[in-house]
Parts: sequence; C-alpha cells; structure tokens
Amino acid sequence: MSLQRDLPGLNYAVITGIIKRRKGLNMTSSGLTVLHMLVENIVDSGINTMDTIVAEIEVDIWGKLAKALDSKLHEGDAVLIEGRLAHRKHQDRAGGEHYKTLLRARRVELIVKKERKA
Repeated sequence: MSLQRDLPGLNYAVITGIIKRRKGLNMTSSGLTVLHMLVENIVDSGINTMDTIVAEIEVDIWGKLAKALDSKLHEGDAVLIEGRLAHRKHQDRAGGEHYKTLLRARRVELIVKKERKA
C-alpha cells in the first residue's frame, strides 16, 4: 500500500498571486518543455494588525501546458495555480546542501490580465 497513491490529495496545493518574474520557455536535456516563474502572494498577517506577509513561490509548468501558456502569462498578471509540491536539493560551491520547495502546476488560470501598452 502506498499512501501517496491511495491518498493523492496529500500533496495538493492551490495558490493565488501576481507573476513577478518569468523565464521563457525552456527545454530540458531530455526534451521536456518547462516554463519557470515566480509568483508573489500577499496576505494579512493577522486580524488586529495592518502587517502583511509577502511570500514568493517558485512555479514550474511542464509539457503541453507550458507550451499553451507561454504566450499568455506575463509579469503583473494575477493567477490561480493548482498543483503539487516538489522538493529539490542542491549543493553550493562550498559543498553545503540547500533545499527548496516549489509548485509543479497542473492547472493555471488567469484571474486578471494586466493592461498592456500597444
């Protein structure tokens, strides 16, 4: 029995935010298409305070979805993204290990399109 297989909702996340940065469409060495972007999410930190928390979430969009959305997603656009969390580990030049969590998108919905100058 695999808990992840039997309960796939254990790794499911939904975020909303503004696209702060995005790279162009890339290809991996194995030929997979990927679109990387950084989404900023701003929330109030509590009920009785005016403080806000700004979180930056790295998002990867893969395959056909990346190709379909490449020309539609731009910096400043508000998006809703559904997907699963992925964890990566890498070493810096000094040999230190670093971990990062990102969202691998399964669905991306444009909420508000930023007006563009012609």
